[in-house]
Amino acid sequence: MQRIKSLFTAEGLKALQESRSFMRALKLLQGVFMLAVIGFLGYRLSEIGWHEVWAALPTTPWFYVILLVMYFIFPAFEILVYQSMWDAPLWRHFSIFVRKRVYNFAVLSYTGEAYLAFWARKRLPLSTKRIFATVKDSNILSALASNSFTVILLAVFFLTGELSVITKASPDYKMYLVLAVLVGAILVPVVVKFREHIISLEPQVARRVFLIHLVRLVVMLLLQTAQWAVVLPSVPFSAWLMFLTAQLVLTRVPFLPNTDLLLAGLGLTLMGYLDAPEAVVAGMFLAGGALSQLLNAIAFVGTSMHDLKRVPLDTAEDQPDDDMATETA
Repeated sequence: MQRIKSLFTAEGLKALQESRSFMRALKLLQGVFMLAVIGFLGYRLSEIGWHEVWAALPTTPWFYVILLVMYFIFPAFEILVYQSMWDAPLWRHFSIFVRKRVYNFAVLSYTGEAYLAFWARKRLPLSTKRIFATVKDSNILSALASNSFTVILLAVFFLTGELSVITKASPDYKMYLVLAVLVGAILVPVVVKFREHIISLEPQVARRVFLIHLVRLVVMLLLQTAQWAVVLPSVPFSAWLMFLTAQLVLTRVPFLPNTDLLLAGLGLTLMGYLDAPEAVVAGMFLAGGALSQLLNAIAFVGTSMHDLKRVPLDTAEDQPDDDMATETA
């Protein structure tokens, strides 16, 4: 038990991050999973016809404008969250939060949090205990907001009988649904009841962080619906809501590699239930997925170059490295 707790200390997380065997196994697992996803995408697009899909790529510029807004609005909300908790001027470090997004969406869920924590430990005048505790609190509050919203949407679809549309499109998706409901049913009441023991933030700050995560979720869903609607304005909002619910369920599964590609694959799986040409729907999801990968690559290179030019603020090395076992266990 003591060895398990030691993994949640700053030193334990750093040792795990630097473990070559662990990183090799993680990269191998990620590579196998992503090859399977890419193979599935190629198979579905081949069924429709590559030429038809290419010809049906979105032509309206608003599709691409909204894509850019969605990409950068996510790190902007993250800055609002951490600025509330750390009481530090973080807008000058916008590139760090863009990199955090790249790690979470293009590499593996929650690797962005690890990157941010170790960056803050070296660059900000905050104790290790406060950094890791607030990163943990932000993730719990974000999960609380997302899971609550997802369970509500699933309940609405269950009551209207439309939940079967998702499960019939992909039988394996039932596992994700069950997992999302279980996580929401357990996490929400546990956090609410034991919040004083789980959340280290002051109640007022915790409420503010929760609301920021909730507002970000709603804004992102509205932007996503708008992006799809400018390409296919004839599709009713209820159909897009089904897509959004399926996406939310998928993002509730932890440690999934390359969420952007997985969401594109999900769109291709469910597109048969839209009253719209399959080539147009496939072209829309292909363009969104491919451009997200391109933006991830550009953002990673750009933020790497930008970070090299940064002059460190006050170093955190002089801050006490308090044990995090009790804060994150």
